[in-house]
Amino acid sequence: MFERWKGRPGWLIEEQVGHLFRGRDDLSEAQQSDLASKPIVIRKALAVQRMLEIILDPAIAASSGSSEVLADELIIGTLPPFAVGQGKEFVRYLTREEELRGALVFLNELSPMGHIVPNHKLVLDNGLDAMAADARRRAATTAAATRERAFYEAVAISLEGVAAYAARHAALAREAAASLADGDPRQTSLEAVAACLDIAPRSPAQTFHQALQAIYIVHCALHWTVEIVPIGRLDQLLEPYLRHDLEKGTLTLEHAQELIDCFWMKLDERVILDNRHAENRFTASDGVLTGFLGSSNYDQGGLLNQWMQQVTVGGLLPEDGAPVDACNAVTRLCLEAARRLPLNSPTLDLRVHAETPEDVLDLAARALMSGGAHPVLLNDDIIVPALAENSGAKIPLAAARNYACDGCYETMVAGESEFSFGFVSALDLIEKTLNRGAGLAGAGPTNLRGTKDSWRSKPAALIAHMDEFRAILREHMLLGCHRFFTNLTAFYGNKADYAPSPLLSALISGCVEKGRDLTEGGSNYHIFSPLLVGISNAADSLYAIERLVFTEKVFTLEELTTCLATDWGHRMLDQAGRTTPAFGPNLSVARIHEIRAVCLALPKFGNGTEAVDRHAWWLMESFVACIDEARAHPMQAANFARVEHRYGSTEHPFVMNIAPGVGTFEQYVFSGSFNGASPDGRRASAPIASDLSAAPIPNDLAATCVTGDKLEHARQFGLADSMRSYRHDVMRNFGDGAPADYVLPENYPPEELAKALVAFARGKGGSVCTFTVADPETFVAAQADPERYNLVRVRMGGWTEFFVALFPDHQEQHKRRPIYG
Repeated sequence: MFERWKGRPGWLIEEQVGHLFRGRDDLSEAQQSDLASKPIVIRKALAVQRMLEIILDPAIAASSGSSEVLADELIIGTLPPFAVGQGKEFVRYLTREEELRGALVFLNELSPMGHIVPNHKLVLDNGLDAMAADARRRAATTAAATRERAFYEAVAISLEGVAAYAARHAALAREAAASLADGDPRQTSLEAVAACLDIAPRSPAQTFHQALQAIYIVHCALHWTVEIVPIGRLDQLLEPYLRHDLEKGTLTLEHAQELIDCFWMKLDERVILDNRHAENRFTASDGVLTGFLGSSNYDQGGLLNQWMQQVTVGGLLPEDGAPVDACNAVTRLCLEAARRLPLNSPTLDLRVHAETPEDVLDLAARALMSGGAHPVLLNDDIIVPALAENSGAKIPLAAARNYACDGCYETMVAGESEFSFGFVSALDLIEKTLNRGAGLAGAGPTNLRGTKDSWRSKPAALIAHMDEFRAILREHMLLGCHRFFTNLTAFYGNKADYAPSPLLSALISGCVEKGRDLTEGGSNYHIFSPLLVGISNAADSLYAIERLVFTEKVFTLEELTTCLATDWGHRMLDQAGRTTPAFGPNLSVARIHEIRAVCLALPKFGNGTEAVDRHAWWLMESFVACIDEARAHPMQAANFARVEHRYGSTEHPFVMNIAPGVGTFEQYVFSGSFNGASPDGRRASAPIASDLSAAPIPNDLAATCVTGDKLEHARQFGLADSMRSYRHDVMRNFGDGAPADYVLPENYPPEELAKALVAFARGKGGSVCTFTVADPETFVAAQADPERYNLVRVRMGGWTEFFVALFPDHQEQHKRRPIYG
């Protein structure tokens, strides 16, 4: 598998996948017409069924690697190479007119976002055959020619397609076993895999191996059919089967570890280590966020090996009443797999709380120090109350305690939620406050003072004090929250007519019970997260403004605005090297550089310096208040009421939960590209900090310095000091989390990290923390000799990537993150 990572992986050719009915030589015109006339949700289900047949075709599998069983495997099935940054292929099913209508709203067959935790327990408890039969019965008792009946039929078709896909894999395992020499012990193991698939997922799982294999084969089917989803709470799913097998003596912990290790490897078999091997199959409509209108352009240079395969373990049991720790033997097996194996996926998320066993935290520390950047740690004592009490409408405590992560670290009720998010940029708000509602990145001869995007607020020269500056910023922030809600309510449900999700809907509680697809409000919970982006750079900038402009009066706000509009003196200068009159007072380049030097020398957020940190806390508190204010506004209340009426009923009310968060995910390069220079000394269009982490060193300054004979990082903090920056009650309002991404040196003592993790679990840090382990020399060497350093992994703002696979701007941002020694 590792050798394959170095080469170009196989890919399905678009023509191999084709269309459900158009251009099919094997279908008559009458058959094509009949398929075209079926409801879209049924066409989607038939496309799911056909896709799962196509990838098993031996001729197609030989060239694309879409189906393969190796003699040494204990878990079988094949994932597609459909990383978020590379795009995907899927059987098309829209008519030409539907394609045109979809293109007008940036939607097509590839638009499902995935990004939602499925309920694998439904499959393990019931089996696909019974679930499909139940959907058939519901269809038979539902009025004909209704959306509900079409949905039930689509669910049945999709589940039957996955059942057939699983059955074919049992046959493939037996064929692989038969090809081995008699007496080869691998014959026995392959026969055991086939026996697992004979039972689960078609029928309820009975053993640990069956349950694990069933989860994986269904996971493969989802990813091949453009539902790029995580796994969920794997330890809670598997623990009953492990306990049963151990008690019967049919399984040992050592064999269970081997099965988990194999599962881990299968989830990462499609890695590419050379970014020249990336495919660019992306369309303008790939993976569209619910409630968003526009072309779907992610930061592909940082997403080549991101399949959103989160595995969540630990935390609390999903019960009301006193909290009960959920860690079990499978939790520990997963942590051990993360330590043993040099993989980037799955991303392991470890939920912790005040009573998390210290041996689990010790295992987590050892896993992190192995260099894999796993696990992510999430604090249940902060996140669970935030979800249950502070997400607009109450979520039952037992449900909130059953949250799992998807994508990067986003939180949702496992197997019962739909989810989406949107961004509000804190740096953009500072620009608009300084620049009369215009963004500084666009300042120049085309847009003069910049791109106008908000209220025309007071000129910088007339802002008298810091309180007034904050009040103006808050008005721009409030407008950003209104825009998030307006778009969410206006475009919610628009995927149903182009990209419904009958297969994933079958695995989300609530959808079958209501007869509604996931895209039409079928899930039990509807969680949406407005995310405040760039808080760290913004907090550093606000501190610079408060101290240097209003307290020490080192320069004026108008002078600062001119510095930023000229990208710290790198553009819009006249022949004499001074700023042009159109952009405020004339300043020399020397004066601009002097102002920047003063700004750069200030303390920064994330080092436990309260004078700086309180600006981040104020931004977060203001964001929560603006969300509440905007949602309660009569205009937005009417928008929410309209959506709730359309998608809810007396029996099944539709309620949107709004769970704020802080997150760039991997888009710290992408997000920064829209911002001008900032008062913290950052250059225009440069990357911003990941999530709620301390800001990186600006990209035109040296990231390292030589002290004696040692290469050292230019910005070093203490881990315990940094955790103080996140110890604030405002965190309890952010149900979607606010991660701090740390870089540790390779000689950081594991026992010291274990102590830090205990402190985090006991509430002495924030809500989420992640760790990369790499020395400054390692990053420099990996850029120069990627082949030698091809297993170095870094935390991307929520998930993990091989450093050498990243595009250069991402590599530089990682090199420039502070190091915590």
